[in-house]
Amino acid sequence: MIRSFVLAASAIALLAAAPVGAAEIRIKTAGKVPAELRAEIVKAASTVCWQSVRGESLATYLYPSCVRASVNDAVGKMNNPELVAYNAANPAVYSR
Repeated sequence: MIRSFVLAASAIALLAAAPVGAAEIRIKTAGKVPAELRAEIVKAASTVCWQSVRGESLATYLYPSCVRASVNDAVGKMNNPELVAYNAANPAVYSR
């Protein structure tokens, strides 16, 4: 059975003026080590957040915090102690 996780990034809290809604990207989690899994989560969060903030006058400032919050939220929901530890030990710099 293939396990997957849905990464949902809601721009509601970050962008009060933006349209209400959230985008989702499915990530297959089966057989992946924490580094691979986190890399896919970051990539998905980057895509979702950029779709949410592009066109905003403060997109450059909103994007990194959106990615960071989305990654941390997704990692927390996965209930995987190794992934949580890896995420805490490897903060990333997000740029678009």
